[in-house]
This record gives sequence, C-alpha cells and structure tokens, in this order.
Amino acid sequence: MTTTLAHVRAYYDSVPYTSHAYMHSSPEQSAAVAHIFGLSAPPVATARVLELGGASGGNLIPLALRYPALKALELDLSPVQIDLGTRQADRLGLDNIVLRQADLAEIDSESLGEFDYIVCHGVYSWVPPHVQDALLRICSRNLAPNGVAYVSYNTYPGWKAKEMIRDAMLLHGSTRSDPKEQIAYARGMVGFLQQVARKDGMLARALEENLPYLRKGDDHYLAHEYLEPYNLPCYFHQFLERASGRGLSYLGEAQPAMMIPGNYGNDIAEPLLRAFGHDQARMEQYLDFAINRGFRQTLLVHASRAADIRYRLDRQRLQSVHFAARLPCVAGGTRFDGSTQEYGMQGEPSVSTSSDAVKRALDLLTQAWPMTIGRNELVACVETSLDAGSAPRTLVEAAIDELLEFLILRGIARIRLAPVLASADVSVSHPCVDPLVRRMTAALEGADSYVANAWHESIELSPVERALYPSMDGSLDREGLIRLLVDQQNLTSASGSGKGEASTDVDRMLARLSDQAVLLP
Repeated sequence: MTTTLAHVRAYYDSVPYTSHAYMHSSPEQSAAVAHIFGLSAPPVATARVLELGGASGGNLIPLALRYPALKALELDLSPVQIDLGTRQADRLGLDNIVLRQADLAEIDSESLGEFDYIVCHGVYSWVPPHVQDALLRICSRNLAPNGVAYVSYNTYPGWKAKEMIRDAMLLHGSTRSDPKEQIAYARGMVGFLQQVARKDGMLARALEENLPYLRKGDDHYLAHEYLEPYNLPCYFHQFLERASGRGLSYLGEAQPAMMIPGNYGNDIAEPLLRAFGHDQARMEQYLDFAINRGFRQTLLVHASRAADIRYRLDRQRLQSVHFAARLPCVAGGTRFDGSTQEYGMQGEPSVSTSSDAVKRALDLLTQAWPMTIGRNELVACVETSLDAGSAPRTLVEAAIDELLEFLILRGIARIRLAPVLASADVSVSHPCVDPLVRRMTAALEGADSYVANAWHESIELSPVERALYPSMDGSLDREGLIRLLVDQQNLTSASGSGKGEASTDVDRMLARLSDQAVLLP
C-alpha cells in the first residue's frame, strides 16, 4: 500500500495539478443550497473550512483572503504542491490558512478538530478505495453538526465509454517512464484511434464527445483525468451507500438544476416523477442512466439532519436569498403592455412571460449582473417601478417568487446568502478592480495567471491584465492605464510596444472586464 501511495505522490509531484478556484465547491454555494432545501448552515465569514486534496491551495487561498475571520486547513499528499501553496499564502500575508502534507488514510482525524465546511474536489475518484473510505470518515467525524461536505467524483454510466479511451491512452503511454512522455504518447494514441475507430461504433462516439477536452486540455488535465494510477468512477447509489455507512446523508447537488428531471425533457421527467417522486436519490440514479451522467458534485450532511431536508422549495426561505441572473430581452426592449416576450442569453435557457412584474424583475437582474439583488429588494423595486395600483403587492410577490424558483431550478440564477458586490459597467472613467483581486494578481509567481473573483470563479488573466490590475484602484483613467502599459513595454502585446498598441491592449482589457466580475460597483 505504501508503494502505491508513493507512486501517486510521485506522479503529483512530477506533474502538479493546476489548482484554481472552483465556484460550485465554495462554502457560499453549499450554504445557499442547504438553505433552499430547508437546512441552516454556518456563516461562511467566520467558518472553519477543511479541504482534502487541495493541491497548491488555488481553491482555498482565495477564500481565506476574502474572509479574514475564516480559518482554513488544507491536506494534500504532495509536498511539492503544499510548498507551492504555502509560498502563495505567504506572499499574500495570510495568517488564517495552513497547508499541510498528509496521507488521508493515515492521519488522525480526531486531532484535526471540527469544521463547518469540508471540500473535496477532484480527489475521490482518483485515489484507492481505502483512501476513499478515509475521506468519508473525515467528512463524518470532523464535520460540525450543522456543517456541509462537498465531494466531487466521476460517475457511471457516463464514464463507461471514457474508460475505453483511458485504457488505450494508458496502454500506449505505459511504454514511457517519464510523465511528460506518457502524456505525449497518450495524445498520439488518441490521434490513432480517431483514424481507425469504426464511425458507427461506441469508441468513435466516445471520442467525438470528449475530443474538445482531449485536444485542448492542458497536460495536467490529461495526466490527472486519464493517466493517473487510479480512476475509480462509481454509480451514484454506490457513493451514497458508502456515505451512509459513515453516517452521512445526501443533501443535494452543488448545482441544484442537475437534480431536476424536468430540465432534461418531459419524456424523461414524467415517468421518473411518477415512479420515484417520493425518493429523490433513487430518481436521480435513474436520471443518471437516462442522460449518461459522468460527473457529480454532491453535498453531504450528518444523517441526523436528513429528516429536515425539503426538496420542494419553500418560498418563505427565498426572502433571505440574493440572486444574480443575466436575462436580456431577446427582441428589442421590454414592453409593459401585456404582450409575451422572451428573455435570455443566446444558447442558454430562456424565460417567456407576459407579466409586467416579471419583465421588470428580469430587467433589474440583468442590469445588476454580476452583482446580486436580494429577493425583498427585488420585490420593492418592481413594485415601485410599476404604475401605482396596477398590481397588488401580494400578486407582485407571488410573481417574483415563482420567477426566482424557476430560475433556481433551471440553473439560470446564481444564489448566495450574502450579497455579491461586482459590476459589469466598463463605461466608468476610472475603473476600480476588487482590492482582493489586485492583491492576488500582485502575488502571482512565475507562469501562474489565475485569480478568483467575487463569485469564487477562476479567472485567467492576460499579460496585460496581470500587469495593470494591481494598479487599478480607481485612480487611473483609460489614458493613465495606457501610459502605465507603455512604461511596461515588455508586458504588452507580443508584437511590440508603442502607445497605439498599448491603447488597443487596454481597450481589449476593458472590454473583458464586463464578464469577469472583478470590478467594484
């Protein structure tokens, strides 16, 4: 067993896993999901958070930075990655996070203490069974009574076909001892399979579905998703059985829309709801077969809390939720004349409505994006903007609550229990980047170019953004940013220097700001 773990450790040391913020694993997301399903969760700002297998801390360090009163601990098998993360935390001057090298199967969980949130992203499927059991043991023994644990893992049936690709890549790559050569040989195997796979066969379909990741994936992605010593997918019900054996119960998915059969069509939803509407977990296992799901992000709580979980949303609880959604009117501007209009982004789920109250709410949410609006604030703003007496408050509230419930269940809205302050307004004369993003940018080392925004999303910075963000405190206008970039000619576009090129680079950077949620409102 020791030899096997030494192999795993050496693999991670030689090909470090790129560690970034992952929004759906954040305690803010877990707390919001617990709330809408009827449970309370500890305040994130003062929580104790444990991450298992967090690599170099890219997911946990931004959380520790954003919440100074939070206490964070990460455990990872790789000393190389722990060293990288510790250096990053030191550059940021953080004293509320500890990164520790540890074997999860050997650690004394009782010595760790109690945690409000436990995060385990991208680990469970990639470790041997005894480590999987240790992971669930820690989630059980070290989770606070009202805490929430997040575990992501690969699932069957979606991974059945992908295993053929993995097996072929492992076969060809195993002829080389150097991990980088293994990756190169694995890519060569994919090219060979593309040429020879029968067009009507299962392998060809699996390749077609996964080619975007196989072709464009970084070396670290291929190494850890396909070439690691362990990749052990399981069925959803098998994971829940193992969790249950450790006194843990299913709360839901970090993305609740994944749990809703209706999001996959009536032909799937109707028979599943009819047969298993009373059994959420069993219904979702059948749903996994129906849609060939290959990945889950499951939230667990102590079994003693299972009886309090409510999957039918209580609209009363929505009153303390903050929402963000971008749903512009599809054709022209909003008409408050009772006509039906469609709202949504191209290629994403949309909303059709004839309700003036709902239309106004959609406009307000879109104008605020990526900042949140609280439910009560949204109701008050809609009521104020409508013609006096045109709709009683009770009807406005009912319309807004129905809309917000729909947006949650369809996965169109983001939700938080605390406001998210961010702006998409790039027209301001002196743009101000979130001071925490400025600190993260200034602390970047080497080739690393990722920071986390107010939504705990990972943002990859361009060389221009990396050069300018630390100085964007609201004191510089566009011309000032251009002058600064000219002074840092080696960090501008690869084609050279000069004010003209710097002007183009700054304009491109400013345009990107609208989608990054790094600007202060």
